[in-house]
Amino acid sequence: MNIPFPEVFLHYVWKLKLFDYKKLKTSQGENLELIHVGFHNHNSGPDFSNARVRVGETLWAGSVEIHKKSSDWFVHKHSEDAAYNNTILHVVYQHDLEVYRSNGEIIPTLELKQRIPPKYIKRYRVLINNQNWVPCANQLPELLLNSSQSQMSHWIDKLLFQRLDRKTKEIKLMLQKTQYNWEETFYYFLAKSFGIKNNAVPFGAVATSLSLIILGRHKQNLFQIESLLFGQAGFLEETFFEKYPLKLQQEYLYFKKKYNLTPLNKSFWKFGKLRPSNFPTIRLAQFALLIHKSNHLFSKILNERNISNLKSMFQIKLSGFWETHYLFGELSPKRNKRLGAERVDLLLINTIVPFLYAYGLHKGQEVYKERAVRLLKSLKAENNAVVNSWKSLRLEATSAYDSQALIQLKKKYCDDKRCLDCLFGKNVLQTHY
Repeated sequence: MNIPFPEVFLHYVWKLKLFDYKKLKTSQGENLELIHVGFHNHNSGPDFSNARVRVGETLWAGSVEIHKKSSDWFVHKHSEDAAYNNTILHVVYQHDLEVYRSNGEIIPTLELKQRIPPKYIKRYRVLINNQNWVPCANQLPELLLNSSQSQMSHWIDKLLFQRLDRKTKEIKLMLQKTQYNWEETFYYFLAKSFGIKNNAVPFGAVATSLSLIILGRHKQNLFQIESLLFGQAGFLEETFFEKYPLKLQQEYLYFKKKYNLTPLNKSFWKFGKLRPSNFPTIRLAQFALLIHKSNHLFSKILNERNISNLKSMFQIKLSGFWETHYLFGELSPKRNKRLGAERVDLLLINTIVPFLYAYGLHKGQEVYKERAVRLLKSLKAENNAVVNSWKSLRLEATSAYDSQALIQLKKKYCDDKRCLDCLFGKNVLQTHY
């Protein structure tokens, strides 16, 4: 028999008791009284812990394991795992095989096939199988009308902190590699932010291959900083006829030998579908200028509480060669190539905020975590495809706090069809729209 839903659906049905739980009987014919479904376990071991049931005249307390079929107990090798010996009830959609504890005792089984109302299965399948931008797109406007402000606030808060926690874990992994050098780790993530989405990976590779210590030795000389960055990026591995790139190339050849450097392959960089102002060459030049004008940047950020002063740290305007070039070897009309206000806001949202939060978490100092949250609430909502698509569905972000939460919702819930973990998906399942 093909069961038309995943096991997680049964978890949800059990947790919310969306089945007929009156006059229950086990597959062995004993009376079964459900006292408490238990607590959902998202780690290893049985699916629900601390459940309470009465089987016949005996009151049991322990774990509940859920499967689509009873035989999945053996497919998942629970019979070989001592953690499942305290299972007091096996809940299945279809009972096809008796299961036993390691001591030979039979585990009571509850079959739900005839007890789940068909409407819940139908709604779930419609939700999961549609091809909309988000599964509940058709119902969302009405869902929003029927959701209380407190429900929405709680859901947005949960999404936002999930996103911050995910970014904190990424920062922690890099901190371990740099032996908890916060400046070096910040430099790596700041570089990735300059690469935007398209070139974050090669930007990060440049930062990894060229330590902040090396750049620090030359930070007083912008030309040398540019030669190191453009050289490591692979942009100086060709023949030039213009004076400036030729000089950069000559300078890099010296540093390449001195520091035993290996440049990236230029082909790693992406230019397609990018505006010239977002070309990686321009971003590298801006990044070089930021390093040149900054000193212990992360420490300064930790000590700065004024948002205007924070933004001013990233007010970068290119001059000289880059005023008339987007690429080496191609002259362009003179343009003001400064880091725009929107780009500065994105640096704050995607780098400064996560680092303040991660630092506060690591040091046990709430003040930095609170500053991170306040900063998000004070910045404008991001202007991107995800946020704008939510807006078209009448779910509008009023700040970066909201937009970060909505990005988390789309990427970690909607795209993975985790509707049963979502406020809106749950409401669709339980309410007819």
